[in-house]
Amino acid sequence: MRIESVTLKNFPPFTDATIPFPERSDQNQGGEVHLLTGQNGSGKTRLLCLLAAACGDSTEITARTQGHTAWQAVVVGCQDSFGAIWANHHRTTLWYSEKIGSQVVEQLLSLNKLPKNQFGQTDSLINYRSMAPLDQAPPTRAFAFRGMARVSDAKISAMNPVKFENPSQDLLFEPSAGQDLVIGQSMANIKMSAAMEALNRTNGKLTRAMRMAQRLESAISKITNRDFKFSVAPNPQVHLKVYWDGVAMWLRQLPDGLRSIIGWLVACVAKLDAIYPEHEDPLSLPLILLLDEPESHLHPAWQRKVLPAAQAMFPQAQIFVATHSPFVISSVNDGWIHIFRANDEGVVTVDQPRPCSRGDTFLDVIEDILGVKEWYDPESEDLLTKFRDTRDAALAGQVEKEPELVQQAQAIAQRSDSLSDLMAREMRQFERQKAQAATGS
Repeated sequence: MRIESVTLKNFPPFTDATIPFPERSDQNQGGEVHLLTGQNGSGKTRLLCLLAAACGDSTEITARTQGHTAWQAVVVGCQDSFGAIWANHHRTTLWYSEKIGSQVVEQLLSLNKLPKNQFGQTDSLINYRSMAPLDQAPPTRAFAFRGMARVSDAKISAMNPVKFENPSQDLLFEPSAGQDLVIGQSMANIKMSAAMEALNRTNGKLTRAMRMAQRLESAISKITNRDFKFSVAPNPQVHLKVYWDGVAMWLRQLPDGLRSIIGWLVACVAKLDAIYPEHEDPLSLPLILLLDEPESHLHPAWQRKVLPAAQAMFPQAQIFVATHSPFVISSVNDGWIHIFRANDEGVVTVDQPRPCSRGDTFLDVIEDILGVKEWYDPESEDLLTKFRDTRDAALAGQVEKEPELVQQAQAIAQRSDSLSDLMAREMRQFERQKAQAATGS
């Protein structure tokens, strides 16, 4: 299952609209990525929370829309089609086995008679209020993570099965109380299984646990540019440790950036392994992954590598990412960018999705996608604005402004080598324009 679109009505801060999520253009490029970007307060995280609700848990969207009682939303999926609607104070989730088309979406938004759902019933929305919203969740697994979450050590046992609570817990962006135990125990199980399989294999091929451990450790090694390995130590009690660049560490001793990567990337692997213990390659299963600012705590060099690693790790995943990072955005070769724009009243519209470009640099993203035109510190930008105002006045015939222009250029040039070069170019351009004006050419 993949999410096709979301239609919003009276859903602050957005205008009424449908936001489409096109499929990836190259099926061989790994997981499908949708980058949600825009200024603070433009609703990126709120949309992620809405998608999390459609996938099975409305806790976060309920908290974020408290006080807004008239909003509605329909999330449409394909393959195993489903619709989810929250209307007024009901916020009921309904799953449908039939295809959800635009006509059905309009029915849901208008609160008219609903089509048959998978329970074989038809009725008005109000009669579904008591239905448990998670009774029939879509079959594709979904996980939500916030980049600021950091994994830590937990007490584990040798080959102890991982116990899971309700799947909706996977859709809370803040880690649950048992998240560290799930990661630690699952990774310990994978490593111990890989060690036993390595001793017993006879054909030289990598086994299930060996492949999973190798892919994960290789991905983190590439992101950090240092050799990374998990290790299970038996004494004085069983515990999970990490070898990073040859140095043994507890999880809590790792840098915050690495702990945040482990907190979601490793968590996905660990959970898929534990949820599908009999599947030969659980990382290849369909997955919806919701990431809120995965760049948190990460150096730009790591930000550039983290999403490509996730795309390669989960080739059938649909990955939604709220981000402000030009390094994250420019790292995606095959995906879609959704730009959120707020007007002066704070009302948000979302541009039509634009494909990621293979050749864009982070500098292109800063100006073209994020809309940042300033290159220098705020004080320097103020001085540059005054300089350009003075230049324009001088070119308009106010000759008395020229000495002031020269003084401003000299003051700005003293701030840095970069500004010195800029002022030299600006003054040469000014002299050419003044000469052209004098000759009338």
